[in-house]
Amino acid sequence: MRSKTFLPMFITVFLSVFTYYLLSTWASVSENKSMAAGVLVAILCSGILKRISDKKRNDSNKD
Repeated sequence: MRSKTFLPMFITVFLSVFTYYLLSTWASVSENKSMAAGVLVAILCSGILKRISDKKRNDSNKD
């Protein structure tokens, strides 16, 4: 049985690590700033995905 939280968690981690990778290697930003940006992306992404899942859950309960 697959968890309903696996895909949002996977997306959040992927975008966070990808942001860190892009900033630290291609943009030559310092490691600390790249890590901070990755954490900010993870926070924003998890908040957005949480709102989307809550909205879907509320819409399905109205039927």
